[in-house]
Amino acid sequence: MGLFGKIFGSKHPAPPCAIHSSDRALVRDSDVAWWNGLSLDDCKAFEKQDNITQVAAFKIFMEEDGLSKEEAAKKVRRNFPFYYWALEQREDEHFPLSESDAKLPYVLKDRINRALMRRKIDRQSLSKATSLNALIRDLIRSGVA
Repeated sequence: MGLFGKIFGSKHPAPPCAIHSSDRALVRDSDVAWWNGLSLDDCKAFEKQDNITQVAAFKIFMEEDGLSKEEAAKKVRRNFPFYYWALEQREDEHFPLSESDAKLPYVLKDRINRALMRRKIDRQSLSKATSLNALIRDLIRSGVA
């Protein structure tokens, strides 16, 4: 059971995290074990935190950077990791994206967060990629993340 479950006593395990056939090679057994150690409340908290961060960035991009709604949304999509835990979430996109830009399975969240903290993902690398998700896929495939 994850952190929130230990503190608040949640008894519901994490929901199954679907992994699209194109993403299977990215996922390690340790990623699945991490996910399976979480509670449903942990998963909901991750999703809520991601949504709050993305909405805040969207507002900043519009209000402070003067971007249009569409430009701000594209910038958020480019600069933040986007995840799915159900296959229909992976396909739910507002913009046409390449396969490498598609959402990543939530089971990768811990490894991605660790790569971000270790600065394996930097602005210079991101500036050359079509999105953070595409960069993450490249780093995982190359063994860096």
